[in-house]
Amino acid sequence: MGKAKPIEIITPPNVLKAKLGGPLSLNSNDAIKLAEKALESLSGEFDTWLDEEITRVETSWTNAKPLTDREKQLSDVFGMSHDLKGLATTYGYPLITRYADSLCKLLASEEMRAIAPVNLIDAHIKACRTAMRDEIKAENHPLGVALATELESQTGKLVAEHE
Repeated sequence: MGKAKPIEIITPPNVLKAKLGGPLSLNSNDAIKLAEKALESLSGEFDTWLDEEITRVETSWTNAKPLTDREKQLSDVFGMSHDLKGLATTYGYPLITRYADSLCKLLASEEMRAIAPVNLIDAHIKACRTAMRDEIKAENHPLGVALATELESQTGKLVAEHE
């Protein structure tokens, strides 16, 4: 056997650390304040962006309504509603997140997409548009909560029947 070569460990320089001017911890209050300030500066665009997201869901649903290829068409609606679910609370509309989440549950599986009632899909999408139109931003809005609860209940029953 030959003689083992010594091991050399090379630690690359932390270029990012140098550019930032020192360590930046995840718990840094300054970083949090900067992020909040950045979000606040963009908040004027939130309604426009949310309107675009809801329009995407509506367009996807309009294109899907012939249901000639139910699986593919409702998969598209699911994808658009999933995006909406992820953005609505950030944009200041937590009830739209609930409506979109319920719609996602309704369309989550191939089996559910095969039997999802058109009127229930329609109700979810109209709920999103109505909340946006009427600027229902409070997550405790009485009518908004009642509607979310009913949509979730109807979806929950249907999902439970087909598990």
